[in-house]
Amino acid sequence: MKRLRWIVTLLAAPALLAAACTSNAGTSTSGQVTLDFWVFDEIGTGNFYNTLVSRFEAAHPNVHVNLTSYPENNYDVKIQTAIAAHQEPDLILSFGPQYPKQGLLLPIDGTLAQHGVDLSTFSKAIISEGGEYSCGWKGKLYCVGTYSGIAAMLYNKDMFDAAGIPYPKPWPPMTPDQFVNIACKLTNPDHQVWGGDWYEGDAVAMSLPWETLVSPDGKKAEGYVNGPTEVHQYDIMSSAYKRGCLPGSNTLQAGQGVDFFAEGKLGMVVGDYLGLKKVQAAGIRWGTTAVPTPEGYPPYFFSWSDSVGVMATTDHPDEAKEFVAFVATQGQKIRFETTGDIPLDSKVADKVNWAGGIQGREEGLQIAKHARAAIFIPDRWNVYAPLYDAWGYIVSGNKSVKKALNDAASAIQQNLDKAWQVWNNQG
Repeated sequence: MKRLRWIVTLLAAPALLAAACTSNAGTSTSGQVTLDFWVFDEIGTGNFYNTLVSRFEAAHPNVHVNLTSYPENNYDVKIQTAIAAHQEPDLILSFGPQYPKQGLLLPIDGTLAQHGVDLSTFSKAIISEGGEYSCGWKGKLYCVGTYSGIAAMLYNKDMFDAAGIPYPKPWPPMTPDQFVNIACKLTNPDHQVWGGDWYEGDAVAMSLPWETLVSPDGKKAEGYVNGPTEVHQYDIMSSAYKRGCLPGSNTLQAGQGVDFFAEGKLGMVVGDYLGLKKVQAAGIRWGTTAVPTPEGYPPYFFSWSDSVGVMATTDHPDEAKEFVAFVATQGQKIRFETTGDIPLDSKVADKVNWAGGIQGREEGLQIAKHARAAIFIPDRWNVYAPLYDAWGYIVSGNKSVKKALNDAASAIQQNLDKAWQVWNNQG
């Protein structure tokens, strides 16, 4: 899920983003149109994009799509530099409301409607308005993707059976307290088996509902990030690490959780679905439930997609929008064929039989239907960076949970105030 991180610099560079004017991205000769489409490298998607482009060109012989792929970590810099130089492409991958807010993307609602696209069964986390990864802005849609990336929790059924623990339901999720309780029951230090692992475990609260971290308008962190709910979450999770029920960073590096799960070393793991093939190939009997959520809060889990948008400066808006419509329709099927990812539209997921009769996958589809947008916070990874330091102080025993979060809250609030000031001055 490294793709979630590069967005922070995108939100933090208003000077470059505000410099957009006319572009020479598209070219046309003798009735032929060329669209420049910039993507970034992702695991397993290179073949997808090539297939997507070739099939679109076959269906639209007058349009050539010039596909350019950049390293993921450099993608936002390439886009920003191109905007500043007035050399932006026609099509990009867009995440969140920053581009629509600044008028850098064209709305695509009309084109999708012309193609009969029913958005009611698309992931709400992507097509809704105002979320960190959503394509909606002020009542219009500015991008759409082909798949539904989700963070969920896989659990080992054999381990649960051996411990006499009932399987959790897919939805609603268990609480963090229940997660820790089960994890400690599943832990077997003699066999180097841990009960669970939480994605981004060094700042576990980053995966909890944002209602526990910030006010509903996204403006106030103090009193939330160091409030009673958050203090309890950090207390219960740090106790799990100290008791050895969850592996520490000296044992398990970030991103290795699903690998450990596939090796039978973890009873539960919170992560994305990219590692399902490893888990199934290993013969693990697994099930799926949603990310643990504190009682009394609406469940939330990370959800993302390869959201494609049309730059407002394109010389060929009709052809570019036609490509996005192809992404929203045929693109989902092509994505499934080439990568096996969950289609963004639940109807398409059922039509292509993504679950394939596997119960854990059926449960994953149930969870995906509950995807929602998080409270929007500009530059949130940088804003909440002090949580990582707080976590280090807590697990090392250098600070109590309350002291560490109180200290972090002040720094976070300063970061948040600055982030909103920058955001409000953009566009």
